[in-house]
Amino acid sequence: MRAVYIDHFNEHGTVGELPEPLVGRTSILVRVGLAGINPIDWKTRAGKAGSRSFPLVLGQDFAGIVERVGDGVTRFVPGDRVFGIARENGSFVQTTVVPDDRRDSPIARIPDDLDDERAAALPTAGLTALAALNELRVEFGTTLLVIGAAGYVGSLALQLAKKRGALVTACVKSRQANAARREGARDVIADSDTLKGVRAIYERPFDAVLDLVSNGENLKRHAPLVAPGGRLVTTLGAADVAWFAERGIVATNLSTDKTDTSSVQSLRRLARMVVDGTIRLDIAETRSLPEAPDALDTVESGRALGKMLLRIGARAA
Repeated sequence: MRAVYIDHFNEHGTVGELPEPLVGRTSILVRVGLAGINPIDWKTRAGKAGSRSFPLVLGQDFAGIVERVGDGVTRFVPGDRVFGIARENGSFVQTTVVPDDRRDSPIARIPDDLDDERAAALPTAGLTALAALNELRVEFGTTLLVIGAAGYVGSLALQLAKKRGALVTACVKSRQANAARREGARDVIADSDTLKGVRAIYERPFDAVLDLVSNGENLKRHAPLVAPGGRLVTTLGAADVAWFAERGIVATNLSTDKTDTSSVQSLRRLARMVVDGTIRLDIAETRSLPEAPDALDTVESGRALGKMLLRIGARAA
């Protein structure tokens, strides 16, 4: 099977042939049609996402067709259109194997009225945004600040928070302000100094802060933006949880795959919200499988304006 893989961390990526993975009793062989590209993919390539065995097939989000199932699988049959996360065997590949039911690698059927492109764009970013809002306990009337709201997780978080009735403020670059308002931000802060920009508008701190860009030092600098007893979530592992606790703030280094939100039910819920128009997915570009290494470079550089996909197989019938 044709795949994009690395034999060592910090390689650009090789396009070549690898043996097809074995299908276990409770696993599913999927012929991948489209793969979504996420920041975790270039971080994996760089060795920043934990230890892995080699050769390592890159990617994790996919949409495709079930080709074969293990004897113990009852939820799927060959021919099912499915989407989800192939955490163990990767998605930048013609065929991948995923477990039938494992929290860190959820997989679900694609609704008939959802196209493969949007299905492939949804899993990691959608589950991360949903898990962050759940951890922050965002509900009707919650004041929420999203720092780094222009990225794909941020844009989905804005839309999901608006659906919950939260009062959302987005921190983005000035050229991204209109998009942030369109996706649900009540106010937009475009100052390069987040603390200064927010304080120029608001006297009171926020109930919840989702920070998608800051390192540990800047995250501490943003502590005054969180109300006493409030919550802060970072997706970069940058929070000194004890330091924030001493200041009356509940801080969380979010690992989506370790939360209850990483589930088949959440994938189905997100898919329904895409179909009914609650959330919009901005797909920037679709490239071919051999272009995957360069596409990862584009995502890593921040030049991708929206989700990038890889077309790997034929469209589902």
